[in-house]
Amino acid sequence: MPMCGEEKLSDAFVIEYKPNFVSSYDIGNFTYFFFRENAVEHDCGKTVFSRAARVCKNDIGGKFVLEDTWTTFMKARLNCSRPGEIPFYYNELQSTFFLPELDLIYGIFTTNVNSIAASAVCVFNLSAITQAFNGPFKYQENSRSAWLPYPNPNPNFQCGTMDQGLYVNLTERNLQDAQKFFLMHEVVQPVIPIPYFMEDNSRFSHVVVDVVQGKDMLFHIIYLATDYGTIKKVLAPVNQTSSSCLLEEIELLPKSQREPIRSLQILHSQSVLFVGLQEHVIKVPLKRCPFYKTYSACIGSQDPYCGWDMVMKKCTTLEESLSMSQWEQSITVCPMRNLTVDGHFGTWSQWKPCTHTDGASVGSCLCRTRVCDSPAPQCGGWLCEGPTMEIANCSRNGGWTPWTSWSPCSTTCGIGFQVRQRSCSNPTPRHGGRVCVGQNREE
Repeated sequence: MPMCGEEKLSDAFVIEYKPNFVSSYDIGNFTYFFFRENAVEHDCGKTVFSRAARVCKNDIGGKFVLEDTWTTFMKARLNCSRPGEIPFYYNELQSTFFLPELDLIYGIFTTNVNSIAASAVCVFNLSAITQAFNGPFKYQENSRSAWLPYPNPNPNFQCGTMDQGLYVNLTERNLQDAQKFFLMHEVVQPVIPIPYFMEDNSRFSHVVVDVVQGKDMLFHIIYLATDYGTIKKVLAPVNQTSSSCLLEEIELLPKSQREPIRSLQILHSQSVLFVGLQEHVIKVPLKRCPFYKTYSACIGSQDPYCGWDMVMKKCTTLEESLSMSQWEQSITVCPMRNLTVDGHFGTWSQWKPCTHTDGASVGSCLCRTRVCDSPAPQCGGWLCEGPTMEIANCSRNGGWTPWTSWSPCSTTCGIGFQVRQRSCSNPTPRHGGRVCVGQNREE
């Protein structure tokens, strides 16, 4: 009976990678790619790994061997996991965001679609990716061999400039090596071992990051698109000892109209976040300071965009403040109430007597009420939809209908009768209302 690893290795050379490309960036003389693919080096069973890859911009391919194929392509696994005795891996990269000023790559990773839903945000430094590419390769001699490290003959490889034809004189050995050695042995580790942000029972699909100048330091605000059509606004850890904070969850549409988010884009000139949906785009302001009406709400929000202006006595951005010395902000702990909450009605009250006006008529009724307090809407959540009062059993006094026309005379000669009638049905008395006073028939 073959071992699990043996069974896998025998198929390693026929399994397709089936890459799903997520993003690419031009950085220096390299083009970097981020994607997920089938992991042929995985020992047991089929699984997907996330990768960072790079290729020289002036790579024109080989001659005869690797003709019209990259000769400088390298790829390495990205690790995003929850540490523990048995780490919990978020293997499938969904979206990235590059901060070129800090050489940081923000990535969102999820579990496989067929497993329990979970998502995480991991951040990688470009230097860590470069370090992995400078290390040994991972190589399998044949389908029966184990994957082993193989020394990198050129650990400090550089592309050179675009006008240098470095690949014209590649030897056949160089091309053969390029054909075999492209998977790196070292795994790219994130900036800190613990993901910046994690959430179970949810899948994130897109990420963008805004760098915000607070009163004392810069903050990174992460915007995450969820699979159920909302935006999570997360404050990234300010150092390796702090934790992230979920500042709020932005509801874009009512629950009955929610749909998957297809793209996120920040336009800094207008300080807005554009959210792409199936047939339209929603514009969300990044700076939502006017929402916080009191000092405690403004400071307690822990929102790096906002602070309390002691002169104007309102929550403003730093740019709107009259004086930085009079602008108070304290980003120290996560807000106690940091989630958008939609309002829901409480239970109906008991029926009680009440009055009700219907035109010129005032009647007694039974009424009951309910309040939008279970919970009340918070942090921009939707108000309750529906009536707050119900009215029943309203009394109504009866009213006469107009008289009918006189009927024909009962005789053609002598004394006869003519009759006309009316009814007490305009309206009919109900629930204790008075009946009509008077005759309903005249002769």
